[in-house]
Amino acid sequence: MNLLWSSTFTDALGKLTPQEQKQVKLTATDLLFDPKGNGIQLHRVEKTQGLWTARVSQDLRIVLHKDGDHTLLVYVGHHDEAYRWAERRKLVQHERTGAMQIVELVERVEERLVYAEKVVEAEQAKPLPVRKPFAALTDDQLLDVGVPRDWLEPVREAPEASVDGLFDSLPDEAAEALLDFLTGGRLEDHIALKAAPGADPYTHPDAQRRFRVLDNVEELQAALDQPFEKWAVFLHPAQRSLAERDWSGPARVTGSAGTGKTIVALHRAVHIAKDEADARILLTTFSKPLALSLGRKFEILTEAEPRLREKVQVRTLDQAAYELHAKHFGQPSIAKPSQIRSAIADAIKAGLGEGLTPEFLFEEWEEVVDAWNVTEAGAYAVVPRIGRRTRLGPQQRDAAWSVFKFVRERLVQRGVMTWSQVFARVQELQEAGEAIGYTHVVVDEAQDLSVAQVKFLGAISKGRADALFLAGDIGQRIFHLPFSWTRLGLDIRGRSHALKVNYRTSHQIRSMADKLLPATIADMDGIEEGRRGTVSIFDGPEPEVVLVDAFNQERDIVALFIRECLDAKMLQSEIGVLVRGEGQLGRAREAIKAAGLDVRDEAGVAIATMHDAKGLEFRAVVVMACDEDVVPDAQRLATIGDVADLEAAFETERHLLYVACTRARDRLLVTGLEPGSEFLDDLTSQA
Repeated sequence: MNLLWSSTFTDALGKLTPQEQKQVKLTATDLLFDPKGNGIQLHRVEKTQGLWTARVSQDLRIVLHKDGDHTLLVYVGHHDEAYRWAERRKLVQHERTGAMQIVELVERVEERLVYAEKVVEAEQAKPLPVRKPFAALTDDQLLDVGVPRDWLEPVREAPEASVDGLFDSLPDEAAEALLDFLTGGRLEDHIALKAAPGADPYTHPDAQRRFRVLDNVEELQAALDQPFEKWAVFLHPAQRSLAERDWSGPARVTGSAGTGKTIVALHRAVHIAKDEADARILLTTFSKPLALSLGRKFEILTEAEPRLREKVQVRTLDQAAYELHAKHFGQPSIAKPSQIRSAIADAIKAGLGEGLTPEFLFEEWEEVVDAWNVTEAGAYAVVPRIGRRTRLGPQQRDAAWSVFKFVRERLVQRGVMTWSQVFARVQELQEAGEAIGYTHVVVDEAQDLSVAQVKFLGAISKGRADALFLAGDIGQRIFHLPFSWTRLGLDIRGRSHALKVNYRTSHQIRSMADKLLPATIADMDGIEEGRRGTVSIFDGPEPEVVLVDAFNQERDIVALFIRECLDAKMLQSEIGVLVRGEGQLGRAREAIKAAGLDVRDEAGVAIATMHDAKGLEFRAVVVMACDEDVVPDAQRLATIGDVADLEAAFETERHLLYVACTRARDRLLVTGLEPGSEFLDDLTSQA
């Protein structure tokens, strides 16, 4: 006898009060030990075959589906609500795919498909024809993507204005396929896997995105304790395939913001820990806040199997390299940017670097010389300068190298090292066959890896075929200029796969943010990421772009937006106000104060720069202070060594605004002073 858990049960459980959730947990635990429900008051739902209710309390009921050896928890709610939910649904095995589905009864949701005909006000007497986007689709086409047979005609008859209600009624795989078709995609790309005859309908990949077998009380308790974290229990088939595949080399999962790349990375780490007895896994990313977030999610994912945590270390990649260096060579003292700038200034005072500005030399050091750990003049003459569009003649290179040689000598004198040097020394260990303590590395936000980090990972990837798994989106690269991974020994060609289902961001917000980026982005190894065909699984209000004449007007508009969000039952912590840099933080604070809130409240509205917001998400976001001289950052542009470098800077600034906008789940407001950032023209365009 198996006890199964449905994603619809998770959704319903999360809407109950904490006290009600505790009561449900006790009954659910009893059902795990005795799925037949002996000792629990069970009542058949007369209007729906196979559905029962289990009494939790005087008013609470769990809705169950009992079928042979399977008892499935499908819903929980107050008495009348639970019965209404049950009477509108049935569980069926899809005739074409073999996947078990929860299907709404067509006759119960006809009101969602009602649509009033459009009538013109002019002399024309006949109503305008109503567009039915799926009218020409055949039974076979619809069945192939998981549409239940009862819904074939309602889908074909559905007018365009009613499709949101239609999608809410269909199984996820069918809704995603039809939404992609509606927005220009191909239905053929979504043909579902057909199960073998006699296969368990709950083990089909599409069924596993909504049903989970609970094997023990620890697994049940973990699911009950995290009712909002569906990603810890249910995976989209594409996500599961990538997380559990036997890779023949380094692999990468890509996709636009909100498509679940981090979730795949987490599940990949857990899969390796379960599958390989001797695994020692580094789960890593590039910043401490993101590493802390990864660690919290990993704790949730392994709640039922805490023993797996012994095999996984969650660190920033810099921290991991620092610890390895300390173990083998002693603790390194890391050079600060101010020390580099001071050394460059002293070199110029000594007459070196003729004709080159301090800012150009610092950028050249950061992006080229130190990034590639160039130690000799000959190597500097041939090092890639991709993204550095200022061309240097032989004399200029010689002048620049005299400065960099001076800087390197200064660092040695001071006994400090750069991060690139730390990674280079640790990489030497790996290449010499020294055990570094990790059999596998799983990297999140891989688009912002540095040259030195990629070199190090490339060396690790040569140890075993499946040693390296990366997740990242080129469109969110905001910290480094582009470079070739293959040149550095990290070859993912043929093993880069894009996710296309967006779970975090509404269709409206995603569609607007996507206008900031081209439809296809290629990395320096020629691997393209197509951004078309991504489907958001929910709708929301249209995002707003508002430009005003004065700071106080912007403040008041943002304050009103925050109050509206709070009135809509959002928590303060579910709202974020993001700005380009530290210089605009004051404007954000003033707006929050104008909303009557305390900016010092740790559980209050979040304030962050766009860079610091990477990896965060909120139900509502204000991207504030998008002025003409702020986005792109005028100060940054003014310090660029040559006008030819502006293109790369503008591209990065676009990515930064894209990152900020896609932190929003449900609501987005973008504000600034007239005339506003030039990027806002793209956000508001109709294309």
